[in-house]
Amino acid sequence: MIHIPKSIMIVDDEAQILNALRRLLTRSGWQVSAFMDPLAALNYASSTLIPVVISDYRMPGMNGVNFMNELNKIQPAVYKVMLSGKADQDAVINAINQASINHFIHKPWDNEQLILQLEKGFKLFCENHQKELQLNKNNLPRQEFNDWYTTQLEATSPGITHVRRNEMGWIEVDDHET
Repeated sequence: MIHIPKSIMIVDDEAQILNALRRLLTRSGWQVSAFMDPLAALNYASSTLIPVVISDYRMPGMNGVNFMNELNKIQPAVYKVMLSGKADQDAVINAINQASINHFIHKPWDNEQLILQLEKGFKLFCENHQKELQLNKNNLPRQEFNDWYTTQLEATSPGITHVRRNEMGWIEVDDHET
């Protein structure tokens, strides 16, 4: 079983919103990656497993729906929360239908409700990831499963699969004097 860190990515063009969410979530035990630029967030998501993401709905350059659609191409299993202070009902429906948003929250948010929703999303992500692991283990040929599993390990713990081996195949560890 792969350990999935309780991590979240936040994307919002307003620094004060990012800082408020970062403080709240860090105090609640989350590892937070925050971005004001959706393209930088997508670049980060291309190499790091993201269980949960919060995105603002209205951002310059790329709105939240477009961002979530692009994120779906990279990490379709991520639990997606859209945050907005100015979205109408049509915008909410559009976000849910077009970008597979799991939950829509209006600004200002209630801290307890937000944390509960994110915990629910993280739990759902972990359950689905475990099911995917078992399904792949049962259905993929051994080498394909090993390759898939290695990719998953690298996404959750970068560098973990990069080891130095000697000519006998043993893992070598640097002997550092303290």
